Amino acid sequence: MPARPAPPRSRGRTVVLLTLAIGVAVAGGGGLWHRIAQVQQGAIPSQVPPGVTRDPATRARGAVLSISGQESRPRATYDPASGTVTVRFQSKYYDPKHTAAYNRQYLATEGRLVVQLVLYNVPEIAAVTAELSDGGRLLATVTGTPSEAYADYTVDYARGLP
Repeated sequence: MPARPAPPRSRGRTVVLLTLAIGVAVAGGGGLWHRIAQVQQGAIPSQVPPGVTRDPATRARGAVLSISGQESRPRATYDPASGTVTVRFQSKYYDPKHTAAYNRQYLATEGRLVVQLVLYNVPEIAAVTAELSDGGRLLATVTGTPSEAYADYTVDYARGLP
């Protein structure tokens, strides 16, 4: 005698379980979003374990990843004696098909955003240098210090930048 297949689950039970799962996820996630908002607003100080310091080179790498993505392959160094951070990375926005004017604008904006994000609220950093490249070829260097405004960061373009 052939085995009888199990009866299909009732649609009502599936809907109830799915609704319950979504409710639990929203309740748990809502608490997380609320806590993140409180930390961002300064109501709750961010937790940094005692003895742990924020490494400016790690911060610089994170800034590049935030702005230019994983493909940028950032390499960052920090010199504590001078307070200088140097970060080298592949530009996300440079495109040899664009005009030189567009590429210069893209490189300046990308570099300045990285410098600004690295400098933000880190008193031990005295200067940041961002070196943007394409396939190993240096395209632009952007430098800035905490005392400078975003628009005053220095941008130097490579010779013959297309």
